[in-house]
Amino acid sequence: MKTNTEFHGNLIFQSNFKLKFRILFIIAILSCVQIIAHPGGNMITAGKHVLWSYVSPIDDKEHHACVMIWSPDSKPEILLKSEFAASDFMFSTSGENIYIIEQRYIQNTDSFEIRILKTQISKKPSVVWEWFEDKWRIGDGGFFMNSDQEIIFGRYPKIYRLIKDQQPQEYFEFKSSIKKIRAIGPNQILLLGDNSCWLTDLNGKISKEWTNLIDPEIDDAPLNRNQIFDADYKNGELLLAYWGKRSFDVIEPNERRKTILQLKEPLVPHWVAFYGNKKLLFSSRLQFNGETPKPNLLLYKSDKEISSIWIE
Repeated sequence: MKTNTEFHGNLIFQSNFKLKFRILFIIAILSCVQIIAHPGGNMITAGKHVLWSYVSPIDDKEHHACVMIWSPDSKPEILLKSEFAASDFMFSTSGENIYIIEQRYIQNTDSFEIRILKTQISKKPSVVWEWFEDKWRIGDGGFFMNSDQEIIFGRYPKIYRLIKDQQPQEYFEFKSSIKKIRAIGPNQILLLGDNSCWLTDLNGKISKEWTNLIDPEIDDAPLNRNQIFDADYKNGELLLAYWGKRSFDVIEPNERRKTILQLKEPLVPHWVAFYGNKKLLFSSRLQFNGETPKPNLLLYKSDKEISSIWIE
């Protein structure tokens, strides 16, 4: 089957990071419309491997997305790269399977299209859903696959279920608005709201809740966005990327909250993920002066043990 994605690599099926976090530049592809920076995207772990999305080359203002991969015994490198400008990648895991949404912006119709790929580490991706128009921005608010035929995704303010070739239906009713979802193992979902976070089962029954995540006294948030950008959960701990405060925070099982890493301008936090007994902290240097963001991915074990994975 011919695809429009270039596969690079070995382990990676060939071989460098939305802005992706997306920092999605809805951009002027062939013409020169103004570039708009819009952070989004995600970072996941698959066994000892870490995957995230970026653009290649890093200073590419046309935003050709790529998927990056890293493990402790290798340097970050490109797993796959899109041929399309104004493209993006988002992903989730199910067992050993990695599902990848490739998104592209169609300028002449001012619309988005996506397709869904499926792969495993060291294997070549296969297409499970061919390109189709995406009116719901599937993946922007997180997603996971119940099967190759069914996707669950967040779309503010709800969570939806889409069966292939059908229309989305509300997955379950929930008491509050949902900004982003994240599968926690096979039977739980982490829901991120405007100022709260909930751990639920697959029917939306809440097992844990965190409220008042935002400090209302913050008055200098980057881009005036005082919000939690990403969250992950493991063994009673909630890990947060707090964009508004430029910090990475942890809420412990005893509900004590602490900042594990305070960033300074121009760094802003984007993604988080638990990695064994360590934590992956992804931020970017944003100058807001027309320059493309630069990545800053760290592996945190303790305040005295923080190592760099990818800094440009």
